Amino acid sequence: MLLIFASAITNRLRYITDLLISKMLGVKVEITRYTDEFNKYNGPKISYSDKPLLDGLFIEAKQLLFDVNIVQQAVRITDLDDVPIFFHVDHPKAVLPFDPFAAAFFMVSRYEEYLPYQKDRYGRFPAEESLAWQGGFLEIPVVHLWAEMIGRALLRHYPGLTLKHREYRFMPTIDVDHAYAYRGRTLKRTLGGIGRDMLHGQFADIFLRFRVLTGLAADPYDNYSYILKVHEPYDHVPLYFVLFADYGADDNNVTVTSGTFHTLLRVLDQYQGVGIHPSLSSNTRSLILQTEFESLSNVIHRKVTISRQHFLSLAMPQTYRSLIQLGITDDYSMGYASNPGFRAGITIPFRFFDLASNETTPLVVHPVSVMDVTLRDYLRLSTEESLDTIIGVIKTIRSVNGDCVSLWHNESLGETGRWKGWRRVYEEMVKAAST
Repeated sequence: MLLIFASAITNRLRYITDLLISKMLGVKVEITRYTDEFNKYNGPKISYSDKPLLDGLFIEAKQLLFDVNIVQQAVRITDLDDVPIFFHVDHPKAVLPFDPFAAAFFMVSRYEEYLPYQKDRYGRFPAEESLAWQGGFLEIPVVHLWAEMIGRALLRHYPGLTLKHREYRFMPTIDVDHAYAYRGRTLKRTLGGIGRDMLHGQFADIFLRFRVLTGLAADPYDNYSYILKVHEPYDHVPLYFVLFADYGADDNNVTVTSGTFHTLLRVLDQYQGVGIHPSLSSNTRSLILQTEFESLSNVIHRKVTISRQHFLSLAMPQTYRSLIQLGITDDYSMGYASNPGFRAGITIPFRFFDLASNETTPLVVHPVSVMDVTLRDYLRLSTEESLDTIIGVIKTIRSVNGDCVSLWHNESLGETGRWKGWRRVYEEMVKAAST
């Protein structure tokens, strides 16, 4: 057991020491505010305060973990052994020149997303507004590296201490924004689609639509058997996040009353792998979110427990509070649509800490590291450039024994239009991430 002394025991301190010490280093941790108890303890220990105690490691504490308010933080980024650091300290006996607990808490709690920022067109916190992007470390899992710094310092001081590192994992996930390209739509939407194709001279699409609807051709977005086949050699079962919402400008999946759609969802959920993909409109309207959640749960005959926001649209803390109220236990929205990397500086699941209430919640957040739309549409990379980027992300995650959570769409595996050639990218990604 590792004993930590602090002048005050706060929810913030409990949360981040549990994450960095217990979960990432595999060492049980206790916190005390009594100097006598700390001084008498003969095992590994850290004093986390403004000055060191008699013995043990000393990490000089910044004020962040002892505050209860959310205020603008003065952050200056430097490097320590090529690792970005901030929240610098200057006590000569401090084992590190910064406060890793405060820095990790700032990143994982998404502290900056509670402060004023310029939203993008979808109301999201943009990558460009983040400290990680501005500091050039968005693609570096800094929280892991800071935990490793603590671990190395502990081993130098307590060579008999055993650290237990978790194993790397790969978790493929699929967003189903459009279950089918042509099937499962109302007559009105079908005729509207034909009209748009005629207006733009896309006669090949009109012909394919008729072939699909008459059973002469497969729907190009009906890739579910292919997806299972790709993952079968590696014993992966992907998670599917399904947009189950009424038609809207940004939410236009197939008709929610479609029997074909319902059958598909029950097939995909045979391993309880279907989650809700809340519509963009539901992010600010809780009644819509509840309706979508209950409707999908009724179709698959069980309560939905996993979620990912459509367009990765998160608003702190409102979005996560709404999910918790519905009984969602795990969310997979923690990533940026515009850039690969580590939005929270971490690649493993962690509990959502609600800064506004200063409480650890039961919701588990699973960071997303790489997405097909990011590579193709935001960064405009070729398939080869995308593969190089993906391989780099996987290597980085492996190096810290993290979780590689990929985000793909069934439609991007249709080998049509702008997604021609992307099946190979997906297959190579799955192979690289699995072997």
